[in-house]
Amino acid sequence: MKLFIASVIVLLGIVFFLFALFPADMSVGRVVLINAPRDSVIRAVSDLGTWKNWNELARESAGGNAGDTKNGETDSIRLKEGNLSIHLLRQTKDSVITQWQDASGRSFLCKFIITESGRQSIVQWNLEFHLHWYPWEKFASMFYDKQLGPLMEKSLVNLRKSLERA
Repeated sequence: MKLFIASVIVLLGIVFFLFALFPADMSVGRVVLINAPRDSVIRAVSDLGTWKNWNELARESAGGNAGDTKNGETDSIRLKEGNLSIHLLRQTKDSVITQWQDASGRSFLCKFIITESGRQSIVQWNLEFHLHWYPWEKFASMFYDKQLGPLMEKSLVNLRKSLERA
């Protein structure tokens, strides 16, 4: 019995040590080229009231009801739908930074960096996470790119379509 308990303690120590080697900060990012001036891209990205029209992550938190504001609160600097709350933290001439928070209180940063090249804009979207030391949280973070990446790509394509139509 003593050998079993000692083995479990050593095994847990090894697991905690291995997961301590994982970084505490990670990000998921995507980039898109949009045929629109930077100012119009900044306006679209900084107005959280329009996010449900193009942002798949905001739509998903609303249960897929794009444009339906009955279930939550939405204005140009705040979006609250379902278990997700998004607040505009800062907007500059080439970036928009928001903070996302879920119902459990976990939060992460969302950064849009927009650069202009001629009449085109390059939009870089990053979701930045700070992870606790818990092994299960660091293990789950290994799948963030596969979970969030496709939704981010689809959102950026939706944004590109909406801005190029205008």
